[in-house]
Amino acid sequence: MIWLTLREHRAQLAVMALTATLLALGLFVMGNYAAAERIALGVDTCIPLPNTNSNCVDLSVEWMRRIGPAPYLVGALLLVPALAASFVGGPLFGGELERGTHRLALTQAVSRVRWGATKIGLALAIALACAVVLAQLGWSARVLNGLPGGIKTPFDGFEVDGPPMVGYWLFGIGVGGLIGAWSRRALTGMFVGLLLFVGARALVGFELRPYYEPPLVAYDRTDWFARQAPSYPSGAWVLHTQDVDAQDRPVDSREMDRLMQRFGPSAMAGGPTNPADYLATVGVRKRIIYQPAERYAKFQWIELGIFTSLAAGCALLTIVLMRRRDA
Repeated sequence: MIWLTLREHRAQLAVMALTATLLALGLFVMGNYAAAERIALGVDTCIPLPNTNSNCVDLSVEWMRRIGPAPYLVGALLLVPALAASFVGGPLFGGELERGTHRLALTQAVSRVRWGATKIGLALAIALACAVVLAQLGWSARVLNGLPGGIKTPFDGFEVDGPPMVGYWLFGIGVGGLIGAWSRRALTGMFVGLLLFVGARALVGFELRPYYEPPLVAYDRTDWFARQAPSYPSGAWVLHTQDVDAQDRPVDSREMDRLMQRFGPSAMAGGPTNPADYLATVGVRKRIIYQPAERYAKFQWIELGIFTSLAAGCALLTIVLMRRRDA
């Protein structure tokens, strides 16, 4: 059965493996080159000139010119799990059921469970190998994105670094295979599987990931010119900021305008001459909701667990569906 599955789907599986290999090589080579050029130019150690940072900006621009289109490799790293879901997972069962060629395998003393489990298991195994290799190259994606040059939170590279990448690949194959088996159509499996994959990624990324653990809260002065260091830890993932009053109630723009109209008369009467100091005296402060950087690794493993569980559920449902479906 393994040999038959490999022969039947050799084109899709070979293209998937080749794409992952070429992408890994590109990320490794260009990541090292970009890191070396960044050090040679001194982008991350640049000291701004008085009253301007144009010299450091020029160094960053020169670095980007030297690496050329290499940052597009990061976009490819995000895209390939979706392509695997569509072009490998979708036709895995849908194409064979649509053509009726599955009947040949089922007449060779092969049970439906073994047939379905072998096909989905082999595709998941190859996808796992591809994902594990690419998951080791998150450092390259960070370099190509310029993350060492000023973006201080590790969460900016969350989806291209480490364990989540493995979960994305497995879920892509699983959901594409499930939709193909359910619809008996390759194109339906490819299109709907892709939509479900993208939808699940968006739902988890925007709605669940920020709350894998209860976020923390910090308070700062409302300083529009950022002259004061923030009170939350360095590297934190800031989820939301809002101006609030002393009772922690949100201060809307109209209320802020009303308060600021009193700033001038207050300063002339001997009050604070700094807007941030004035707002602090009337109880206005900025509330910051954030996730600390030390939760980054834990969040990655949580996301791996979510998508691996979804992939396992899709694979199991596919096998059950094939067992109960007529020829």
